[in-house]
Amino acid sequence: MSLYHKLGRACLKVTNSIKDVKARKNFRAERKIKRTGNKIKVGFICQYLPSWGKIEPVYRIMKESDDFETYLICLPMGIHDYKLDDPEDESNDTYEYFTSQGYDAVNALVGKNQWLDLKSLELDYLFYTRPYNNYMPKEYSSFSVSKYTKVCVLLYAYTLLEDTYHSTLNEDFFRSVYLYFAECDYPMRKNIGHFRRSHKKGLQHSICLGMAGLDDIIKAKELEAPAWDFSSNEFRVMWTPRWTTDKAMGGSNFFTYKDSLVEFAENNKDIDFLFRPHPLMFDNFLNTGEMTQDEVNEYKNKIKELGNVSFDKEKEYGATFWKSSVLLSDISGMMYEYFLTGKPVIYCASNVELELAENSKELVKGCYVSNSEEETFDILMKLKNGEDPLKSTRRKLIKQIFGDDIGSIPANVVDAIRKDAKR
Repeated sequence: MSLYHKLGRACLKVTNSIKDVKARKNFRAERKIKRTGNKIKVGFICQYLPSWGKIEPVYRIMKESDDFETYLICLPMGIHDYKLDDPEDESNDTYEYFTSQGYDAVNALVGKNQWLDLKSLELDYLFYTRPYNNYMPKEYSSFSVSKYTKVCVLLYAYTLLEDTYHSTLNEDFFRSVYLYFAECDYPMRKNIGHFRRSHKKGLQHSICLGMAGLDDIIKAKELEAPAWDFSSNEFRVMWTPRWTTDKAMGGSNFFTYKDSLVEFAENNKDIDFLFRPHPLMFDNFLNTGEMTQDEVNEYKNKIKELGNVSFDKEKEYGATFWKSSVLLSDISGMMYEYFLTGKPVIYCASNVELELAENSKELVKGCYVSNSEEETFDILMKLKNGEDPLKSTRRKLIKQIFGDDIGSIPANVVDAIRKDAKR
């Protein structure tokens, strides 16, 4: 390693140490704040709609309990690097969605690029589902909020790649997190390792309770799935490509499959396909120049013309899972949630070489791993014909990976907050 790189690493270490000290100072300052009232006041940051289902079960329990006072704090999606994409825009798409669904919500955008003072709510706890400060106004960053409120995190996605933990457990956000509800033991241990001193002093806490939203996936089995309204066939394939081709973020097989999968669907009209790309995918490809707006429009129009292919525009996807036959996916948390249904998963591993995280290696043993388009289409046809040799393996792994207490996870999160509030 060169002297330049050694100096760079030393400077980064010093900078992070200083940030850690400042974060610990905030934790101690928050401890001194005396709250009023008998109820535990809990806020939920609502911004990225697909993440809401992961924490809504916790919100529902608190909302119905006399022990809590809840606040849904809605921020518009279009925030990057602490600022609105259009500072003159006073609309709040997230707030409009939640109020249209009958929720009692709070509009965080109170004027042109003006934000509600969170401190005025006197919250005891504030939950986040996305660990990215740059998608928040600076006043809503974990560091700023931790000065007067306990920051809690219940992540919306299950991380399967070792390389992406630097993003999901990024130190910029997590060094100010008071209570992290980890989805499994592995990320819990990693976060404790990142901030060992703060955990040892009792200023930060990481506990493993599981994903609260899994219970809603199970309950969705009995619901209607409007995303499949176009479908007339029994064999249904969901395709969930990742949003970025960046290898550090896991890569995407979208460009590998976007044309060949359409051609396959065109030649197999007895199979229905539902494409559910990440909500940011097309916007990202437009921003990176990997696609033009004309190319995006042309592709979407081609999908519409096929008849047996459609885009999934629904906010929720639990019922859509249950009404499908198989998931075709890049590496993502979708695989983890879909695996719970017991239906086959085809993991597309052909784009980049990826290092699976410790917590995902068992799950992948129950997936069909494909390294090429030809292999994928061959697996699809075999599954359509009833050939599913991994079926028994999946059954065993479901019990091993998810356990028997999925239904109690949301209540366990709520009980953890109750217990903490009595400290």
